[in-house]
Amino acid sequence: MRVLIRMVIALVLFIVVLVGVVAWKTVPQLNFAEKGMRWDWHWAYFEPFSNGIQATRTQDTKQLLLRRVYLKESTAVFVGTTLDNKFEIDVVNQEACKPESSKWVSVSVNGQPMSHVPMLCEDSGESYIYRFVGSKLRSLEFGIEDDFIREDFSQWPISEIKADQFKQQHSSFFNKRGDGEEHQWLRD
Repeated sequence: MRVLIRMVIALVLFIVVLVGVVAWKTVPQLNFAEKGMRWDWHWAYFEPFSNGIQATRTQDTKQLLLRRVYLKESTAVFVGTTLDNKFEIDVVNQEACKPESSKWVSVSVNGQPMSHVPMLCEDSGESYIYRFVGSKLRSLEFGIEDDFIREDFSQWPISEIKADQFKQQHSSFFNKRGDGEEHQWLRD
């Protein structure tokens, strides 16, 4: 009986330590470069010991946004859509800077040759941003100084962004069918 009690105590302690380590690794990612939004884990893409995908909605237009945070590199990759149904990638590197200044980074999107492009300081002076807009997303390779990030967008829920935008644009149709979307099109 004592052995069983010790095993139960050891198991409970192991679970508590495991939950603590997961929280220690994941909570800072949710709070990184929030941009005034509340980020939550996209649970189908949650990676407890790595950097999973997070989702939120913008406050003004209720647009669905996804991101992955790289704490070590102080960088986040954001993905959303534009008004004309193209994909937008924003790579944000959190570092104090002078507004309108820039730094050079290496970028390859969708397997194109690597090129050196400027990453611009945001008006807040808190971070640099690189923006890409295109009709398809396959991959991103991004180099900042000695850090290099690779994203394979086939591993992201990209189709959810397109479906969400379609439902917002055609909310009256979906409301008639009973599949009403709680976030109607607010980007006009």
